Amino acid sequence: MKQFLKKSILFLVLLGVLAEVVIRFFHLVPDIPERYIDKNKIQRYKPGQTGYYTKAKKPWSVNKYGWLGVAESSNEPTLSIIGDSYIENLMNPFECNQANVLKPLLPEYSFFEAGRSGVTFIEAMEISKMLEDEIKPEYQILYLSTNDFTETISEINKYSDRVQFSTKSNKIITSKLKSPGLKKILYNFKLAYYLYLKYPIFINKQNKGIIEIDDKAVSKQRRIQYAQLFNYCAENYNLQNMIFAFHPDIDQEITELTAKHDIKMILLETKDDKKWEIGEHDKHWSCYGHMQVGNQIANYINNNLN
Repeated sequence: MKQFLKKSILFLVLLGVLAEVVIRFFHLVPDIPERYIDKNKIQRYKPGQTGYYTKAKKPWSVNKYGWLGVAESSNEPTLSIIGDSYIENLMNPFECNQANVLKPLLPEYSFFEAGRSGVTFIEAMEISKMLEDEIKPEYQILYLSTNDFTETISEINKYSDRVQFSTKSNKIITSKLKSPGLKKILYNFKLAYYLYLKYPIFINKQNKGIIEIDDKAVSKQRRIQYAQLFNYCAENYNLQNMIFAFHPDIDQEITELTAKHDIKMILLETKDDKKWEIGEHDKHWSCYGHMQVGNQIANYINNNLN
C-alpha cells in the first residue's frame, strides 16, 4: 500500500511538473505584471517586467514609467492616451496599440500611453493630472465607456481595488492592492493559475458590468451623481486639453454633461458590419477594432485641432 501511495504521489508530481512546463512553453495562461501604488496613489506596474499574454508570440514589457504602452517624446507636441484594459491592450500584438495605430496618421505628434486594467473615470482623471507634470501633453485623450463612470461612483458599486469618487463626501477614495501576496504566488504557479481560470468557482463576481436603469427614481439619482462628478472634475482638473473618446452606446447623460462643461469629445461609431470585438467571450477591441478607433480619433484631431 505504501509503495502504491509513493508511486501515485510521484506520478502526480511528475504530471504536475509536465503540465507546468507545457503551460509555460505554450503560454496557455497570461503573465500578469506586478503592481505597486505610487506617490500619487495611482496603481502602476513595476518597471522592467516582461511576460507573455495567452498564446502570444511576442512578449510585453513594462516601461520605466510603469506602463505597458508606448512612451515617447521625440516630437512636440505629445498626445497622452489614457484608459483601462482596452488601452493596456495586452490581448493584442503591440503594433495594434492605439499609439502605434495613430503614429502614421498623426506623424507630427509623439504619444504616451497610460493604460491599465480596472482604471475608472476618476482614476483616468488623476492620471491625466500626473501626466501634466511628467510629460506636459498638448492634449489628453481619455477612452471611456459607461462602465468607467458607474464604477467610479462608490455609492453605485464599491470597489476597494479601484480609485473611486464618493458623492456623499465629495472626495476621492484611493485604492488598495487586492491580495498582492496571494496573487504573486498564483500568477507564478502556472498550473494553479490555469485551473483557477478554467474552473473559476472562487472568482469574485464583483464586476457586474453596465448597470441597466429602469426605475425613474434611480435614473434621476444617477443624473445627480454624474453631475456632481463632473462638477468636481471642473474644479480639480484641466479640462481644456481633454478629449473624451466615448465607446459606442455611451450613456446620453454623460455626453450631455461633457458638452455642458465644454469638454472635447469623440463619439466612436461602428460604421460597418464587421465587429470590433476579439470574439464572443472577449469584448476588447481586436486589431481591426483598434484601427477603426484610431482612424476616427485621427480624423477628429486633423479636422478640429490641427
